[in-house]
Amino acid sequence: MDLSFVAHSCGATAFYTRSAWVGYLFLPELANFFRPPFMEPTTEKPKANLQEILGKPIRELGLKLEGSPIERFVHQLYAELGRKGFAKFRPACYLTDEWGCPSGEPVIGIPFYLANPELASLEKEMNDLEDQREVMMYLRHEAGHAFNYAYKLYRSPEWKNLFGPFRRRYLDNYRPVPFSRNYVRHLAGWYAQKHPDEDFAETFAVWLTPRSGWRKRYRGWGAITKLRYMDRIAHELGSVDPVRRRGYPDITVDEMESTVADFYQQSVPDAIPVVDLALDSDLIDIFNVSKRQKKTVRPAQEFLRQHRKTVVDKVTYWTGVQRPLIKQLVEGIEKRVGELGLRADTRREAEHLAELTVYATTLATNYMARGKFVQP
Repeated sequence: MDLSFVAHSCGATAFYTRSAWVGYLFLPELANFFRPPFMEPTTEKPKANLQEILGKPIRELGLKLEGSPIERFVHQLYAELGRKGFAKFRPACYLTDEWGCPSGEPVIGIPFYLANPELASLEKEMNDLEDQREVMMYLRHEAGHAFNYAYKLYRSPEWKNLFGPFRRRYLDNYRPVPFSRNYVRHLAGWYAQKHPDEDFAETFAVWLTPRSGWRKRYRGWGAITKLRYMDRIAHELGSVDPVRRRGYPDITVDEMESTVADFYQQSVPDAIPVVDLALDSDLIDIFNVSKRQKKTVRPAQEFLRQHRKTVVDKVTYWTGVQRPLIKQLVEGIEKRVGELGLRADTRREAEHLAELTVYATTLATNYMARGKFVQP
């Protein structure tokens, strides 16, 4: 299928938020682009190719979905839709700045960095690149938005009764009810609870996922009614032409005038002041390795860097706190254990990881309840 026309975007508001405030700590080539003003410029020269990419406007990079590493995932999505009986529904995809969908448009927006291996490596250093499983999770979610908009399901009384009013105001800082059985679980942060439109997209994604076993997993849950609706409506509309066959994107990769460096610099949020967290005594307790111990030890910062993405993913998933905040928190902890010179006992790494994850989860839960990680 020709994907060059994929300049037609998909569904609701974007939900994938980047967090790059400490990127300069991990990638020397980016140091002078993102280095805070109080730091001296690095004398290390960037790699020529990366330097050239960083300085180029994104629209001049020649990025295309066709032939790119992400194209096969789009085809996988289409195959899954076909196996579910959709003969007329194939949402167009296009490259843009992040995952997300312009509201009402039956098209799917995919981050541009996934179309280029060098950009993907840069994203991995800056923001924890999505793995194959996560890419498909996002695509299925966005396909849910596209299906909703293509057939204008959100206008029907049944849809409103199940999911709520489509025009309800979006809240970035929503307060989910953890473990509620009225919603499916797919993306991190109890995302189905964010908005009725997201509830439907998450329900669609769970229903579409191969071998999800949704009938068994959600048996007895309030969410099973939504899943059964999804299953029925998909069968009813499988051979029906969409009400809206095409949609329009908010911005395509060919319209992105900022350079790659500017793109990442603009996405840098305010850092959490580590000093305000008063972490030292807690971290020393977690990594309580005797200074006399010479064997079976390694730097705690190295240990945390190895497990950072997993900790961030899991704490975000189970607490509902926005991922950029959790990422900043974990990176702040990682930075501080390095400054304190703490070490991890390689024989007790499972214990260290469990205790650190519980600690970060407690801080995140405190943030959810009181708006701060640590109370005075």
